[in-house]
Amino acid sequence: MAEGAVSAYLLHSTAFQDQKLILDLLLPNQGRVRAVARRPAKKHSGRSTWPLFCLCWVELSGQGELRTVRRIEEQQAALALQGEWLFSALYLNELICRLFPANAQADELFEIYQHSVQALWHLQLQGNAQSARPLLEQLLREAELALLQELGIPVDCSVDAEGMPLQQDGCYQWHHEYGFVAALQGWSGADLLAISQADWQSSSLRCAKQLNRQLLRPLLGQAPLHSRQLFRQD
Repeated sequence: MAEGAVSAYLLHSTAFQDQKLILDLLLPNQGRVRAVARRPAKKHSGRSTWPLFCLCWVELSGQGELRTVRRIEEQQAALALQGEWLFSALYLNELICRLFPANAQADELFEIYQHSVQALWHLQLQGNAQSARPLLEQLLREAELALLQELGIPVDCSVDAEGMPLQQDGCYQWHHEYGFVAALQGWSGADLLAISQADWQSSSLRCAKQLNRQLLRPLLGQAPLHSRQLFRQD
């Protein structure tokens, strides 16, 4: 690959004109980049687009909102994710495409994504999806929290809005402008403290899932996430 090429993951592709695609690419230190590319020649590759979950070399030109792919080449074999592992990776792809504007710098986004999809692959290799479900849930919750951090919404589950330590026997609600506020009903202080210490039990995983959904909902808007439907169909 040429000297100007960079590593990239393909997050999504959309048909554009007859023989072209618009690609959502994830690049180190650059975040999500949109670029137009010619479809791969089927007589050479046997497919009409490039595979997801495959680290590629990409050479881009142009400086506008929609750049041009001069060349794209697979750097490593695509991760052959299946079942819940595949649905989880597609969920991460959709989250990034929905949450991060194109061409907005996101320093850690590439590393967060690469770590997450590679971890999904290693979990799949361990075999039984049912027994690995808690580890899958943990991976997704940690990825969501890391994405929120990258968006400038850090969530410190160890202190309240005043910077005071959360109480094990307390209940708390999240207020976007302030942080955690004591309430008569809400999330258990013990579960929130467990999240802050990466102490993943069934109750802290459930708490993190509810908390992350509340934080992500206003950022995602009203349109449902298509990838969530895959879990219901499996």
